[in-house]
Amino acid sequence: MDTSALTVRRFMTPDPMTLGPEDSLMRALELMRLRHIHRIPIVLGDALLGLLVEGDLKRAEPSMLSQSQDEFNRVMEETPISRIMIRDPMTISPDAPLLSAAQTLHSTKYGSLPVVEDGRVVGIITANDMLRALVEVLGG
Repeated sequence: MDTSALTVRRFMTPDPMTLGPEDSLMRALELMRLRHIHRIPIVLGDALLGLLVEGDLKRAEPSMLSQSQDEFNRVMEETPISRIMIRDPMTISPDAPLLSAAQTLHSTKYGSLPVVEDGRVVGIITANDMLRALVEVLGG
């Protein structure tokens, strides 16, 4: 197989759902549940500011054991994503070799990389995208 065709662009999820830094944690939680996604690039205009990952969102949620549903909702509605997002996340170009993305994800233990072209988010590449690529390369 011609490995030069194995670029991030070929396997990334294009045009990912994004939110702004002032959107609420509740909005992010709802979007993740509705779309079955685990990571959301945080943008202002077209510029990538951060990345919100499901694990960080879960850690930031108030405990339902010590708070009522109303209190949980209030905290989640009033807390902006900017409070917990990963700032200035590592990114990759859509034309980068897929191997570079795989090596970065493996060495950093990150679950995804926002894909940025000309200063704007054009996709996201995840560990699941890497598995899909592996299946394709191995002939599945």
